[in-house]
Amino acid sequence: MLARIARATLKSNRCFTNTRPGLMAAKKPVSAKEEIEILDPLTPEIKDAIKQSKKQFQSVIKNLTSTEGKPIQITGFKPTIQITTASGKIAHAIFDAAATMRSVGIVAKDFQLVADIIESTPSFKDLLESDISNNEKITMLELLSNATGLSPISSFFVYFMTYEHNFGLILPAIKDFKRLVGSLDTEMSIRLTVAKEQNGEEKASLEKTVKSFFPPETQFKFNYVVDPSIQKGYIIESPFLTHDASFANAVKKVGEEENMIISELIGDIKKGIKSQTLVWETKEFREKYLTFDEKAYNAKLE
Repeated sequence: MLARIARATLKSNRCFTNTRPGLMAAKKPVSAKEEIEILDPLTPEIKDAIKQSKKQFQSVIKNLTSTEGKPIQITGFKPTIQITTASGKIAHAIFDAAATMRSVGIVAKDFQLVADIIESTPSFKDLLESDISNNEKITMLELLSNATGLSPISSFFVYFMTYEHNFGLILPAIKDFKRLVGSLDTEMSIRLTVAKEQNGEEKASLEKTVKSFFPPETQFKFNYVVDPSIQKGYIIESPFLTHDASFANAVKKVGEEENMIISELIGDIKKGIKSQTLVWETKEFREKYLTFDEKAYNAKLE
């Protein structure tokens, strides 16, 4: 969504070639009317995205500013300890969001990665704790977030801590989140959906993958379900983590992405026709729809 908004913003500042009959090809700034024509189709989506983002942000902020000692409501399951420090309140809020989305395990792995990067890079940690400008710290954390491919909740955590200038609470909040995860019941029932019956070696390999998302001391109880419709891969379901790594889900996502691209393609062509601009001859159009980035494609598969 942000990419689409960015593209619209770029378009609104770009010069278009006037190719109407009887006029020489010349470049001129996009008029106010053309800007409205470009942005108008996206306006409902932009407003909806902003509305949803504000709603989610306000919900988390409400948790962050809750009174010390006040019980925090967790959907699904909750830790057995309460941490009332500033970093602990943040950790509880993030845990609440992750529990609601059944992604506590994924967030825990993300947080461990962020902590490892900060703590294993002395200059990084020192600069975060130093008196350099906040803008420099923001740049460092933005680079970290962009380079690590964090999940949505983990990205929100880094975003919130960055733009609220809570630089000194990042590592303490991560450590408190780890304490919350460690306080959970060590017995975990997990439903694993697979496409076919698994032999001993296949089960061992899959269970090893699943266990990597949970605290080391967790005692597992696996319940296997065979569903040929997922074709390949697996689906993990538990209060701690839900993750669909099936082939059927991957095909569905690819189909949704293709439909979105086709919709954008048709939209761009319509805009070109409406503004009498040969958008399909532009470099941007070719790069967007007609160029295959093999390196980026392979990176997505890894």
